[in-house]
Amino acid sequence: MKVAHLTTVDLSLRYLVYAQLLSLKDLDIEAIGISAPGPWVDGITAAGITHIPLAASTRGVAPLADLRAAWQLWKILRNEQPDILHTHNPKPGLYGRILGRWAGVPIVINTVHGLYAAPDDPAIKRAIVYGLEAFAARFSDLELVQSREDLALMERLHMARRGRGRLLGNGIDLTRYNPERIDRKDRATVRQELGIPADQIVVGMVGRLVAEKGYPELFEAAKELGDGYTVLTIGPEDRDKPDALPESLLDDARANGIQFLGMRTDLDDLYGAMDLFVLPSHREGFPRAAMEAAAMGLPVIATDIRGCREVVDPESNGLLVPVLSPQELAAAIRRLGDDPELRRVFGAASRAKALESFDESQVVTRVLDAYREAADYKGLVRYREQLGIGFRGAEIRPAKEADAQALARMHVEGISAGFLPRLGLSFLRHLYRAMIAFDGAIVLVADRGAGPIGFVAGVANTGAFYRHFARHHGLTAGVSAFPALVRPANVRRAWETARYGEENTAWPAAELLSMAVEPAHRGEGLGHRLGVALLDEFSNRGVPAVKVVVGSANETAMRAYQKMQFIAAGTTQVHPGETSQVMVWSA
Repeated sequence: MKVAHLTTVDLSLRYLVYAQLLSLKDLDIEAIGISAPGPWVDGITAAGITHIPLAASTRGVAPLADLRAAWQLWKILRNEQPDILHTHNPKPGLYGRILGRWAGVPIVINTVHGLYAAPDDPAIKRAIVYGLEAFAARFSDLELVQSREDLALMERLHMARRGRGRLLGNGIDLTRYNPERIDRKDRATVRQELGIPADQIVVGMVGRLVAEKGYPELFEAAKELGDGYTVLTIGPEDRDKPDALPESLLDDARANGIQFLGMRTDLDDLYGAMDLFVLPSHREGFPRAAMEAAAMGLPVIATDIRGCREVVDPESNGLLVPVLSPQELAAAIRRLGDDPELRRVFGAASRAKALESFDESQVVTRVLDAYREAADYKGLVRYREQLGIGFRGAEIRPAKEADAQALARMHVEGISAGFLPRLGLSFLRHLYRAMIAFDGAIVLVADRGAGPIGFVAGVANTGAFYRHFARHHGLTAGVSAFPALVRPANVRRAWETARYGEENTAWPAAELLSMAVEPAHRGEGLGHRLGVALLDEFSNRGVPAVKVVVGSANETAMRAYQKMQFIAAGTTQVHPGETSQVMVWSA
């Protein structure tokens, strides 16, 4: 099976849809990126993604080049015959959807990264942009829209066919963009490399050097900030665009002390050196840089437009200012710059919002769900089988006491080779009820609305949990397991299990103890999603490493844990004569 993502340039493949491409490889689907060639192609292909050059593709206004690009795409689609074509960006989104349908691609999906006309644009521009979008949308199976406001507008104007619009949202790698990765020494080092004194308030902005991003307003605002502020701008020039910033404007900005760092790949380190982030754009879809800054715990000042309102909650994690208003932008910067406590409060709220709303893995899940949904309604059974049944609507949430019975049942059915199922369903119900209530445990379930269909359980200290369980639940659990415990072999195994938790000090105390998924939902990647969610929660609690113990013959489980970044760390014998592999994950 082949899935092709079409973008204008390779930069978009690498930074907008890279996680989506990698998710296809995890399903043993050939991932193809189609774009203009560029410096990011080598990294894309090194990850095992096929890249096909669309040589004529450009970002600027070039009708003849666009016609050549469309002809090249037609030949690519006829030659490669992808099963799914997923289009992005305005120009390839227009001709890509049409040619995908004409070329007989079974499923055509489009992502709307942002409508290229704002509500206050001239009526003629809005009519052209919205009309072209509506025309192209008739050739796609689903429209995935990043912004809630864009989706509402599309539905109101019937730009997408009825029932074919889906809210996608947007996300970033929250493990990379994590303020805990940056300490004071790192921050000081970056500032020193940039020649910025420690007492300066650093105002950062990330974006292409075009007027639409609001750079002229930022340059004007910077003149009013005074000597205590340093403004950093990060992003490449974009000479193909009609609103590219003229050299004279850039020279004046440099003369006023604004630093231009160009295209950088160490954004996480640069965000760590900032005190606040600004994005005075005139138009946005769902701004990635603002999400990254929020995830790094920075207060965000942005213009009060579609997309930016998805990231900034005014007076909570940042401030919204009018478009084309350098005076109000300067006032907002000074308000935050002069108040370190307000920056701290807003920054903490930014990180919390990012954890709740900007998780890239959730976007990947929604994209795969869209593929499955399209395959379902088009009756493409062979695609549905490779993509999996899907878990649309499945929510990963903390387990409740009422879930204990379902967890016990899934444990018995899914982990039957272990020792604990021998003690019976009632015993396991007591065990999971105790674990759910234990402060040092994390128990998560996947729920589609009718109860758990999968779960994962772990503890920060295995020995501490077993002691707690024996002290507070040992009698009732023992009574429920009595029929099994009359056998001496089971008594011995129970003692060995408890002693393993007490004596095993060679590896991390934290442990992923159990994970199971209902048979009807296996093969969807739900176990991986649960496992990653557990590890993220451990990391958020400051747990540096987690182990898992797997039967040495269970190669399937070991491969699954390897995908979660567990690494083999040795062997152990919980029960004499039965060797298990110990694998360790580190934050």
